[in-house]
Amino acid sequence: MVTNFIFNKILSELFVWRLHIDKPRIIELGIDTMVLDNNSATKREGNEPTYKRKKGFQPLHISWGRFLVDVMFRKGSAHSNHGTDYIDRVRSVVTLIRKRYSADVPIILAADSGFADQKAYRVFEQDLHIHYITTGKLYEDLKEYIGALPGESFGELTKDKVLWDYTEFASKLKSWSKFRRCIFTRLQRDETGQYVMDFEKPDTIIYTNIGNCPEADKKLKAAGGTSYFEAETIVRKSHERGADELIHRSIKELATKEQLPFKHLGMNRAYYFMMVITHFLFEAYKQDVTAKVIPITVYPNTFRRKLIDFAVKITSRARNVFLNVTKAIYHAINIDDLWKQCQSPPRIQMV
Repeated sequence: MVTNFIFNKILSELFVWRLHIDKPRIIELGIDTMVLDNNSATKREGNEPTYKRKKGFQPLHISWGRFLVDVMFRKGSAHSNHGTDYIDRVRSVVTLIRKRYSADVPIILAADSGFADQKAYRVFEQDLHIHYITTGKLYEDLKEYIGALPGESFGELTKDKVLWDYTEFASKLKSWSKFRRCIFTRLQRDETGQYVMDFEKPDTIIYTNIGNCPEADKKLKAAGGTSYFEAETIVRKSHERGADELIHRSIKELATKEQLPFKHLGMNRAYYFMMVITHFLFEAYKQDVTAKVIPITVYPNTFRRKLIDFAVKITSRARNVFLNVTKAIYHAINIDDLWKQCQSPPRIQMV
């Protein structure tokens, strides 16, 4: 049986290829799970109830920008922090970066509350020496502490029309062995500019080791990341985690449907990894070849409509084959330049 490990070897080579092209000074990773709704499918191995109350599969994803760089295909009942999957996959990606790209590049991992786990924090702090920004659960004792804080303890953070109040303190949950940096945020004004009533305000707790992990802090400062130590930046990075959902939407749109075709888990795993690898190459193609023609942020359906699904006429004369399009299409997608880019794409090199 072909395992997750074999397919992730392919993703690892693609990831290293892109790292050496983009040469990031700071690497920001995201980790999340994605539910594949197979509720309407006939019996499938591993097709189990998910947290969305639908039967399906729940792969674990590690992303870098618009790329999925590590995937563990799992049964539907496997929650975010299932077993040691979370720690194992992060360790694997960090080890890859350190060996194949840079031993000193700072790495920041963003995750939601499903990944708030002290065991993982200890590994990140003591073994891997990376930073994390993770949301957590708002327990009653934290609510009481925050409710007793004076108004002057809070600052304000704005993005477009959105307004957040925030405050920072050290927090140690009952089962934790040490205090960790904690930031509390409360929404005051939504994206429409409308102020939110108290009973509707979404509150968030963010845990991070930025500023409290000497070896990782040293790397971050050396890379010019001093702004990451500010509470405002940490809050913004946590709120930007929604970008992971855009990757999920993109890969589902590329696949055209969520239902997987096989009865056995191993076969569906192979099928899903083929989609993930295809999606990686699709995102690379947008950056390397079509960026001047169409924004790299477009989803697969828009890409298909503009760059694949258009009418052409193929003719031949004098032993040459010609691809004929209308003037409108020729100028709209700049076919001449697009053709030249396709003839000399960046090589996938194993570094």
